[in-house]
Amino acid sequence: MSFRDLWRMCLNNLWRRKSRTILTILGVMIGCMSIVVMVSIGVALDVSQKKMLEDMGDLQMITIYPNYDPQSKTKLDESMLKNIQAIPGVVAASGKFEIQDYPIQVSTGSNGRYEALYAPVVGIDFSQLEGFGYELKEGAFPIVGAKNQALAGERFAYNFKDTARPEGSNMIDYYSALFDENGNMNEENVPDPYFDPLNAKIDLSIQVNEQNKIKDTLNVTGVLKESQMIGYETGEGLLIDLNEIKGLWKEANRKAGKPSTSFDYTGALVKADSIENVSEIEKQIQTLGLQTSSMQSIRESMEESSRMMQMVLGGIGAISLLVAAIGITNTMIMSISERTREIGIMKALGCYTKNIRELFLMEAGMIGLIGGGLGLILSYIVSMVLNSFSNMGAPAASFWEQLMIWLGLQGTPLSLIPWWLGLFALLFSILIGVVSGYYPASKAVKIPALEAIRHD
Repeated sequence: MSFRDLWRMCLNNLWRRKSRTILTILGVMIGCMSIVVMVSIGVALDVSQKKMLEDMGDLQMITIYPNYDPQSKTKLDESMLKNIQAIPGVVAASGKFEIQDYPIQVSTGSNGRYEALYAPVVGIDFSQLEGFGYELKEGAFPIVGAKNQALAGERFAYNFKDTARPEGSNMIDYYSALFDENGNMNEENVPDPYFDPLNAKIDLSIQVNEQNKIKDTLNVTGVLKESQMIGYETGEGLLIDLNEIKGLWKEANRKAGKPSTSFDYTGALVKADSIENVSEIEKQIQTLGLQTSSMQSIRESMEESSRMMQMVLGGIGAISLLVAAIGITNTMIMSISERTREIGIMKALGCYTKNIRELFLMEAGMIGLIGGGLGLILSYIVSMVLNSFSNMGAPAASFWEQLMIWLGLQGTPLSLIPWWLGLFALLFSILIGVVSGYYPASKAVKIPALEAIRHD
């Protein structure tokens, strides 16, 4: 018997028992839809978590801190930085330095009218700014090698008080203005700071002792976007070139009568070549006696919880598909009971045993294919409805953008069906159908031809 004959008989047999076939297909469809939608919710959660981490900072970045144990002899100096750069997977490493021996007063305006209550001044190699993911909100990066240039953090200007105003009304409360009475964030509500850092000269005053001060004036070339992963200075601080802050520190030591022979970084940044290598690089840096932090531990815990969520949701959906499999088995067993005489005639006419088995397996697989296909279509419809509800507060500008939102490719998806999930669901439905039909098919081929013909 040719494949074409088997295919025609398969469709005829399914169509002959329309009600039973439709009900069985309906069970497979609901089961397939359940497992796809449940897993798609877990996939959307995983995508949202990764997006949140990416918004917080570069996932390939590692921040290094010195060993603060007073008994430790480990130093974060130039020699240590070279050892870190030699670690496999490290594509860039740069030290950061903040003067901690002497207090620094930051001010601007005529006669220092505006004084900063908190403004960390951090030095970094300006030639590596873009490589480490520093992004500008406005302005431009400093010219490498030029002196008296700086970058301001995103909220740097809001940390200043106006000394010409009375206490209690001489500061702009940035965070109170950022959120409305309902707790919703709206940056448009925040008033402008007292001065524009791009059009102001920033004065630094390093208090060496009661008699000596070191002063320096900086021009801000750009305002940075805040990045928690890179460092707090991108939010409220001031970045100057590493060589310039080294010179200020050495000058302060000279006036204080201290030697400047030993220079240790107060921190460092390392960039890995891939997210997968971050964990191993961190371990090797820690074995050198330094402390590290990155998004790796947060990412791993989020991925673990996401996997668990997908397994639980997928398991719930699989129960529905299991019920559908039982329905297919029941349908095929009943079909065999009703078609016993037909099986006997097929054997008497010379049909091979394998042809009869293939026929029943084909019918079961066809039920799985149709049910899985319809279930996948229904899954996309349910997914689009869920995404429509989750993005009601953000209307689309065009139909194409709305379609992307419905499919979970833009906006805040509640359900996301990747291509591999749809393909897996369809193939799994067919497999469930074939496996469920194997026992009835094996039972059918074991019926003796003479007994089958005599069956009423």
